[in-house]
Amino acid sequence: MTTYSLGSTALIGNSLPGEHQENPPHFNITPPSTLFASTVLERTRGFAMEFKNYPHLERDEFAEVCHFLDRHYRQATLGPIRRRWKLQVCTAFATAFGMDAEYSTYVQITRPVQVNLDHGNLAYEIEKFSFSEDGLDGVVDQDMMESEEADEAALRRDTETAPDVGYVTYEIHFHPTYRMPCLWFTLHGLPPDEPAFNIDTVFRYLVPDQFKAALRGTGPIGGISGDHHPITGFPSFFVHPCLVSDAMSRLECSKDTYLTMWLGLVGGCVGLWVPKEMMMDQPPRENGHFALQR
Repeated sequence: MTTYSLGSTALIGNSLPGEHQENPPHFNITPPSTLFASTVLERTRGFAMEFKNYPHLERDEFAEVCHFLDRHYRQATLGPIRRRWKLQVCTAFATAFGMDAEYSTYVQITRPVQVNLDHGNLAYEIEKFSFSEDGLDGVVDQDMMESEEADEAALRRDTETAPDVGYVTYEIHFHPTYRMPCLWFTLHGLPPDEPAFNIDTVFRYLVPDQFKAALRGTGPIGGISGDHHPITGFPSFFVHPCLVSDAMSRLECSKDTYLTMWLGLVGGCVGLWVPKEMMMDQPPRENGHFALQR
């Protein structure tokens, strides 16, 4: 199943060069291709050494990367986004995933669910036309005066064009079998005729158009599965983590960037985008791309 390895990644390399041949005595000849591969692998090991078994996590490592993500959220300059895209680290008693843990640390993210009633933002485009006799006089000065309020005004326009119809709660939990983060999500506050625990509702409200064919292509619900929530026990959806470790192994991750990289691979297929402001203090990675908020 390849439905949610959706981040675009560049492979470090499929394998090292062929079998090593013995060199003449007193010489140590390293082919250039081997030297390059060794350099790349050594650089990757530098990040992986922060983990016991990268890209897999121990439970304490998962708790640590959760707090790193929370730190990026708290330190980022999000402006009005913070009122609508909320993140917190939680600790709760968990039994659903097994008997080996008493308490579980996880990340919870909430955002409004919106329906775009104005396809292509047509109303805003019409709004930009002016039939005034004054023409464009003073427009530039006015734009400069209002530049500091542009982000908030854009947010208001988006809200008016796409009214809220409820909210979605995403949770990042540790999966003890795959030893990877697992993304759970539930819909709340939808209209009475919209069942929250329904795959068609999920596709209608959360899955972007560019991901729908891929997610539906591998079966009735593709990479999205339903099960009892690991904390509450209520029916919930999750993105299956079976292939994420393979994708993560091709990325350079520290504990500081692990969950932002992981969200870049997993989150976009169910409408979870990392605000770009949270990435500003993180160095770019050569081998992967993030799912940033648009």
